[in-house]
Amino acid sequence: MRKLVWSGVMLCGLLAGCASRQETGAAPAEPPPAEAEASAEATAPVPEDTQATETSPAEEGEAKAVVQPLVVTPNPEPKDPINVRSAKVDGGILTLAVMHGGGCAEHTYSLAWDGNLQQGADGTPVANLVLVHNGNNDRCKALLRATPRFDVSSVSQLFGAQFGKTSGTVNLVLSDQAHVRYDF
Repeated sequence: MRKLVWSGVMLCGLLAGCASRQETGAAPAEPPPAEAEASAEATAPVPEDTQATETSPAEEGEAKAVVQPLVVTPNPEPKDPINVRSAKVDGGILTLAVMHGGGCAEHTYSLAWDGNLQQGADGTPVANLVLVHNGNNDRCKALLRATPRFDVSSVSQLFGAQFGKTSGTVNLVLSDQAHVRYDF
């Protein structure tokens, strides 16, 4: 019993320490509101139609995720570890659901491609993509999830130039993932 209590106390301490840690150079926190404003807000009733509703982190991430361009570079290489949970293409936009460790620094994502289409086993052209995750030396261990989005329309443009067609299919392959079918 003692070990369970001690483990719980240690876990809470570790989580609190990681959550309260701030990076150097981070934006300053907003000053606390004046006490008069806070007490006025606390006593004023909130109309039902303006009450906040909870949204899941996935919904917030999808709503806020900016569509980034596909970076064409020779020999693209991954940087920091990342787990791609799922991938889907809709209208030339590749949306990835990713998971990785962190919590103390801002993480960035980019999608790189060598600019070549290879012939797949079934005859469908294949574009080998590399997800580049930059954790900015984040040593925290919280499990983070994100939904970065990328414009992959340049793959269809190369397909058109290479095969002389305006529509077709290309399999987008991320390392250690099943391919994602991109119909255009």
